[in-house]
Amino acid sequence: MGRRGDMNVLIIGSEKIASYKIGIEQPLRHLEQNGVCQFDVRSDNDVDKSRLGAADIVIFFRTVQPEAYKLLEMAREMGKKTVYAIDDHFLAMSPTSDMGRYYHESSRRKTYVKFLKNAQIVKVASGFFAKHLDTHFKPNKLVYFPGSVDFSILSGLKKNRKAEDKIVIGYEGGRKPVAFEPVIKALDEVIRKYGDKVRIEFCGYAPEELTDKPQVSTEPYDENYKNFLKRLYRSSWDIGLAPLERTLLHDCKSNNKFREYSACRIPGIYTSSPAYEEWVQGKESGLIVSETSEEWYKAIVELIEQPELRQNIADHAEKVAWENFSVEACAERWRSQIFMSE
Repeated sequence: MGRRGDMNVLIIGSEKIASYKIGIEQPLRHLEQNGVCQFDVRSDNDVDKSRLGAADIVIFFRTVQPEAYKLLEMAREMGKKTVYAIDDHFLAMSPTSDMGRYYHESSRRKTYVKFLKNAQIVKVASGFFAKHLDTHFKPNKLVYFPGSVDFSILSGLKKNRKAEDKIVIGYEGGRKPVAFEPVIKALDEVIRKYGDKVRIEFCGYAPEELTDKPQVSTEPYDENYKNFLKRLYRSSWDIGLAPLERTLLHDCKSNNKFREYSACRIPGIYTSSPAYEEWVQGKESGLIVSETSEEWYKAIVELIEQPELRQNIADHAEKVAWENFSVEACAERWRSQIFMSE
């Protein structure tokens, strides 16, 4: 467990989710190493009264289980500080999707709302999400700050040398067919204009309409966070793509792509969405575009044609990432805004 700190923190939820690692584990591990706290993670059904009693702070992570809510009530009766940490607005998920069906089930839906209204602190990773919850659910206290990037993983790494003088455009992440519709058209135009002067790399989701093009390569997404971040840094992408749908669910998302691309010195093009508008200063830390193929095409061409702009964005975005998303910065926010707050 590391050195025993002043605060005993119990986290109830799954530790297998990537957002747990970047949002909770990395910063809390840093605090643990500095003697601020000690923590452990338990699943909903693996917490007894004695473990609850030993905790000073109980963090409920993404759970909507009625059994977990009973633990929150028990923790409150014991005088513990309770935190509900979430990074998705579950009720904004489509009720017909697999995930949506899970979260819209009556008892889970009610439990989610009870967590929002009755936890002492609700912690989210998006400013827009925080405002939305404040308007519609009135939590006791809302705390917002984004997740962390472990820069030590990137320490000493070198960018891959390019075998040929091509502009490399990349995307890493999950399936986003709707968000990618205008991007596919834009990339088609880019391929027509530049031919073999460009290469497009997809890591994870790759739109079917592009996979047969000779300029396009694909590889599977690496679920191991450290491996994924190292691969992204070494990729030598000149341009990173970050399309996002404009729905309530996606408007509540965090600035994930901006954090990762910026930490890896990749100039990004981002959908004009609350997730990115707060962080991306036009032509300084990235490019913001609307959802039209013309805007995507124009932005991609602008970065292809202007190597100095790409360099300036990479420099500025990396600085923003170091200042705002380092594990140390995230840990300090946990300490001051949650652990030490009244």
